Amino acid sequence: MKIPEILSPAGNLEKLIYAINYGANAVFCALDRFSMRTAADNFTPEELQKGIEFAHSHGAKLYLTLNTMPKDSELALLPDYLAITKELKPDAYIISDPGVIEYVKKYIPDATIHLSTQANTINTAACNFWYKNGVKRIVLARELSLEEIKEIRRKTPPDLELECFVHGAMCVSYSGRCLLSNYYVNRNANNGACAQPCRWKYYLHEEKRTADVIEAEQTPEGTYVFSSKDICMIEHIPELVDSGIDSFKIEGRVKSAYYTAVITNAYKMALTDYVNNFFAYIFNAAYKEEVESVSHREYNTGYFFTSPSENANIVNNNEYIKDKAFLCTVSEFDSDKHLAKCIQRNKLSVGDAANILSPGSTGRDIIIGRMYDADMNPIESAPHAKMEFFIEIDKAFSGEIIRSR
Repeated sequence: MKIPEILSPAGNLEKLIYAINYGANAVFCALDRFSMRTAADNFTPEELQKGIEFAHSHGAKLYLTLNTMPKDSELALLPDYLAITKELKPDAYIISDPGVIEYVKKYIPDATIHLSTQANTINTAACNFWYKNGVKRIVLARELSLEEIKEIRRKTPPDLELECFVHGAMCVSYSGRCLLSNYYVNRNANNGACAQPCRWKYYLHEEKRTADVIEAEQTPEGTYVFSSKDICMIEHIPELVDSGIDSFKIEGRVKSAYYTAVITNAYKMALTDYVNNFFAYIFNAAYKEEVESVSHREYNTGYFFTSPSENANIVNNNEYIKDKAFLCTVSEFDSDKHLAKCIQRNKLSVGDAANILSPGSTGRDIIIGRMYDADMNPIESAPHAKMEFFIEIDKAFSGEIIRSR
């Protein structure tokens, strides 16, 4: 069995570290230009160097996104960026624009090129075209079904890798090529500055009665004709592996470090279970509970089992579904004193019911015991953002997440 890669989002260096610590085989990230997620913190060249070093030291890879659709004026800046990245040596470049591919080939001849989902690749002929032009991996369009992916896998070279989004937000437009943001607020979605107008609420009026505005009611809660549900394929690992996908991609560079850790961990555990128990695999429902524990929209299986014409996968409620709060992370643990040094993310207090999440396992319940400030003075709570404090706990490990129960 070819074991697929778990590819996680890294909106900044902290998220990169969480992703790799919680099981990612690779991460994708960006510098401050030429990325489809300008809202992410993104990386300075120094941070990118640290990220590559951290990934490689943990046996993981780092892919750099250059997947916007730049105009000539923007392309003029690209050689300077490529001069930086050539020295840092990311494992691959994720690109959507043919012109950018040509620039990368010119300035970094030995670069590994992955074709972004923004290129809307949906058929065998396109895959083979890109393969002949030096593309090592294709991130297939989200609109493909598993059966269509199988057909592409069957008709393309074995060494052409196929990557698919298996979890996270979807765009209502074809693989993210949308002009609504440009129209409404002059923010170019195809250059990474999308204002997400697909998530807004819309109304209608009769042509000659413009003052008489009517809500276009889909449900009593409202109408969201453009807003898609989030993909969640955690329960379908066997089907994903069987389709021949080489990389399971998780969306969410703008999401939190907690999101990155939890979702990466869940998919890595589910995939590991399947690999280790191929002939007797049973999905662990606890993994579904894990992916439910992060902020998300309604979940759906995207278009893997249906087509956009059959089911548009539009949300019924556009509010984020939120569950567990990220309380703190463990930075050190003294096993003799049973003291965990923590860094606060949300307020927690003595006696709180909490849950601790370790890489490679689902959460275990704890009660917050005695707490101390950085000088070991007893405290009742940790109310301040990023404050360092200690809690008494039976066991803990550096990098573990403590969250609400």
